[in-house]
Amino acid sequence: MIPLRDERQAGRFPAVVWLIVAANVYFFYQELIAARPAYFIDDFALVPYNLTHGIALPAPSPHPIWLTLVTSMFLHGGFLHLFFNMLFLVVFGPRMERYLGHSGFAAVYLLSGLVGGVAQLFADPNSHVPEIGASGAIAGVLGGYIVTYPAASIETVTPIGCFPLFLRLPAILVIGLWAAIQFLHGFGSVDPRANAGGIAYFAHIGGFCCGALLVGLQGLADGRNRP
Repeated sequence: MIPLRDERQAGRFPAVVWLIVAANVYFFYQELIAARPAYFIDDFALVPYNLTHGIALPAPSPHPIWLTLVTSMFLHGGFLHLFFNMLFLVVFGPRMERYLGHSGFAAVYLLSGLVGGVAQLFADPNSHVPEIGASGAIAGVLGGYIVTYPAASIETVTPIGCFPLFLRLPAILVIGLWAAIQFLHGFGSVDPRANAGGIAYFAHIGGFCCGALLVGLQGLADGRNRP
């Protein structure tokens, strides 16, 4: 099921959402024009083994090595990887930015991405596979959304064979189903490497839990009433 849009409300322009989109597109372009894209990705990706063993690559790889937790959030493995990550951000991000404010949204996004990266490190600290993508940070946005607007109506398209099925579904179902898949694959095996398949499930799980916790605690602290 692919989300298309949520219940948009009038309010401040989601500047941070679109700045994040622009940054991801820019760095993906840098990947495409790099003389050796694989080396470019290796320089800026999160490689768990390098981080847990203190192995720093020569410049232009960032120093200290833990900065790859940040740089990896702006790299993607292909057009579809970038497109679907940015689609989820554009669908669910604007309403969360209006709720949290520009700086609050940026903080939740970045912290969720960092926590997601750390969760993946703990899941498979000896992996040599480069971890890239904004998925952990965007999972934090989804976690915040589901605790804030669980009943919001989301327009979705679900391919049934060759035919698209357009449905309006509550956010708790759309995001909840996505989250359930991440937890199922992430904890479905005692060997985290068995779940690799190019998807860092524990980065999604860590980011999702971080976003849900941060936004939920802020809502309690502010005493806000949410639908």
